[in-house]
Amino acid sequence: MRGEEAIAMLITLVFATYFVITWAYYKLGITNLEKALLLRNGLQFLNLKHILGMVLFGVIFYVNYSEFTHLIACIEIPRLHILIPYILLVIALAYISKGSSDSEMAQNDVVSAYGFSNAWTYFVIRFGFLLCYEFFFRGVLLFTLLHIMEIPMALGLSILAYVLIHIFDSKKEILGAIPFGILLCVLTYITQSIWYAFIMHLTLSAVYEISIFYRITLKTSLS
Repeated sequence: MRGEEAIAMLITLVFATYFVITWAYYKLGITNLEKALLLRNGLQFLNLKHILGMVLFGVIFYVNYSEFTHLIACIEIPRLHILIPYILLVIALAYISKGSSDSEMAQNDVVSAYGFSNAWTYFVIRFGFLLCYEFFFRGVLLFTLLHIMEIPMALGLSILAYVLIHIFDSKKEILGAIPFGILLCVLTYITQSIWYAFIMHLTLSAVYEISIFYRITLKTSLS
């Protein structure tokens, strides 16, 4: 079997495995942090899902395919005409994410039994997962596709896979995954590094989830 065929099969297997895991969590009702915080052992199950994702998306490919490691090992500061819009986009994402969390919690008055110690464990695992997630979708998958097909087709298939992995999320998240996925793919292609995509994804996730965690757990315990 040729190297290209082998990695294509592994990518397909990894994607399918995590898709099944995501479906199982959907059936369990643990699709996001808000729901996990309100279920007994929900946060532990979500941590387990993220750890499995780190292994599937990150460890397997980083250890076995050295041709992708430069996407993590190398990072260069882009020129100002890219850097300045990038910084503005990150700030805009943080603002949008904070507004989304405020809107979400305004419609829910819920209390969780989880506390501060659980937050540290969750967010360390979560941020590690996001790095591996970007390494797979914007690194391994995208650059493998670019090696065997033209840019438009590679970009389209990469976005399709990204949308499919969000199929059990809300309609808003599914639709949002399309422009966000395009942006992260283009950014990674231009910079030849996943760090810029990771920082954007981390900003979007961290601002939203830290706010949610605080409002459901810490704010309640401090009041």
